Amino acid sequence: MQTSVNHLVGPLQRFMAHNANPDVQTHLMGNTVQLWPREMSEQVDKDDLLIVIPAFMLSELQAGLQIGFLIYIPFIVIDLIVSNLLLALGMQMVSPMTISLPLKILLFVLVDGWSRLLDALFYTYVI
Repeated sequence: MQTSVNHLVGPLQRFMAHNANPDVQTHLMGNTVQLWPREMSEQVDKDDLLIVIPAFMLSELQAGLQIGFLIYIPFIVIDLIVSNLLLALGMQMVSPMTISLPLKILLFVLVDGWSRLLDALFYTYVI
């Protein structure tokens, strides 16, 4: 049983260490010196599971938030433009969402949003 666990953990650990942000790993290593007991912090290595797992998770969260922010920017610009146009035309009672939502969906379809989103997710593992 122990050898099968080692065969599973090894490739997973290498994958996570390869795809984790080195800055996050360095930061976590610095935190071990401050937060852990001295004996534990001296024995820990940059490729230990106790460092690699949180570094990989934080790197993935960081990449996801960056992708989400880049998707959010054009949508908020559409909202601002539609709101300003409606106010300029004197249509205060019309909800901007009724006009901006179809425009957002149209923009997402025209720029092939799903493939761009999936490519951005896949390329986080390539680079």
